[in-house]
Amino acid sequence: MQGYILHIQTTRTEDVIVKILTPQSIKSLYRFYGARHSIINIGRKIDFEEQPQSTFLPKLKNILHLAHKWEFDTHRYYVWQHFIKLLYKHLFDVYEVPRFYFDLLEEGAHKLEKQNPKRVALEMYAKLLDFEGRAQKDTNAVCFICQERVIESVALGRAFVFAHQTCIGGRSFDIAQILSFLRTQSSILLEDDVVDELWEILGLGL
Repeated sequence: MQGYILHIQTTRTEDVIVKILTPQSIKSLYRFYGARHSIINIGRKIDFEEQPQSTFLPKLKNILHLAHKWEFDTHRYYVWQHFIKLLYKHLFDVYEVPRFYFDLLEEGAHKLEKQNPKRVALEMYAKLLDFEGRAQKDTNAVCFICQERVIESVALGRAFVFAHQTCIGGRSFDIAQILSFLRTQSSILLEDDVVDELWEILGLGL
């Protein structure tokens, strides 16, 4: 079975409880002395076996690291891990999940080899918002604070909700550019400084 490690909880004995996103579910598995194994790290894709136990969590066994070349790039790996941690919080306490989330990570991991990591993360997030029906695509969008229409420029809150800059502060973006990004899930038309700002907003949570 294959999956991506979303979260690691270490016990006093250096055993770990590992949360793994698979195509169908998020599994909670137990690994003896897992804290000593370098393979077990957030964001890693692994092949593994699950051994059921009658009295506790299933065991995580026969782990194989399915490595990506970019994992040796500190910046790329940092951005990837940060997105994974946000995804774990977003899916906290969820057991069964649509295959969409696994495929999202598969596509993102493939793109990370050559593309700007922040752009990859933002495009992944735009796809997630679209899948969950939370992406703002309406040209008649209103501010989530005052409920008045947002025209020409827009400030963004957590989850990229639209607002007036006078209502929430922060940077003002061109609304047409942001709407295009959310509709296409492509950052190709965004300048690097806009990407950096959107990355900071993404960090507030999914």
